[in-house]
Amino acid sequence: MIKSINYSISANDVLNNPEFPARLRWMSEAGVDTLWLYGFHYGHYDSEAEQVYQAKRRLEEMGFGTGVISLPVGHPGNSLNPNDPDVQLAISKNWRYRVDCNGENVYYCSCIEDRMTADNVEAARMYAQMGFTRHFYDDDLRLSNLDDTVHGCFCDDCIAKFNALAGLKLSREQLKAACMGAAGMEDIRAAWEQFNCDKLTHFMEDTCIPGMTSGIMVMFTGGRRHGISIPDIRRVAPGCLFRVGEYHFTDAKYTAPGGKAALAQGVRDHLALIGDNPAYSESTVFPAEALSPENLIDKIRLELSLGLRNIFLMSGTWFMSEPYWRALAAALPELRELAAD
Repeated sequence: MIKSINYSISANDVLNNPEFPARLRWMSEAGVDTLWLYGFHYGHYDSEAEQVYQAKRRLEEMGFGTGVISLPVGHPGNSLNPNDPDVQLAISKNWRYRVDCNGENVYYCSCIEDRMTADNVEAARMYAQMGFTRHFYDDDLRLSNLDDTVHGCFCDDCIAKFNALAGLKLSREQLKAACMGAAGMEDIRAAWEQFNCDKLTHFMEDTCIPGMTSGIMVMFTGGRRHGISIPDIRRVAPGCLFRVGEYHFTDAKYTAPGGKAALAQGVRDHLALIGDNPAYSESTVFPAEALSPENLIDKIRLELSLGLRNIFLMSGTWFMSEPYWRALAAALPELRELAAD
């Protein structure tokens, strides 16, 4: 059976958007049963605390499950809505940007450091006090890009901490060479990889609030080279939710030769590490209308065939238009039968 169909929205839309009643009807007819409210993004609150609380109450009174979704470190570039010039992208002024191996800031991503972590812990505690029992962290909770290179944050502070822990005196250039696969530097590369995994694992541990289950949306093929150690996260965040898949959110990517096979293999690899922890799909359309309704349904079929039973629909800050919900509503009996088979 399909355990849940999820979507993420803003509290402001729930409370103030005149189109929300129609949107709510579309989602209900499409089987959506859980709505995740935007939380702490880039070091800024998407909506005021009272708005989030009121939206949570309203949705629950309508019979929906609720959760909160945050973007703890930001996103590279505009990964929220390229069509919205007013979308908030800059990280908190109290945080420092992640730095790449060339010494350049990675816009708009934060370094995972003490101030940033403390602010995310404060936000998580506030949402727990509102009664939220689930908190997903979006997929840029990582320290690398979609390639085979080990990245990380190469700011002066991170390099100094790594050198102190490893008993070394490496420069940024030397660390870059190790990460690029320089011969004879394999041990340094492995140690740097572990250093980054530990940073992200500690973040997940620090933001675990009693009474609230954490979740991480793992990037496509995300693993240790990205600072993501799924076994370590499972250890420090009991019951952690994992969203897997990702990346194939346009027709061009999904239908490209090998696209579906790559998505399937990525999901299988992550499920093997996740074990019996709850797993969610990454059934995303991004940017607006970049994945057709037909391919969205086909992607959900594939995800169900791989064993995923929690479907997570996402679309950045753009609300999926009516044709998507109509297509999902029409396909729902078939999808439920597929999941039950």
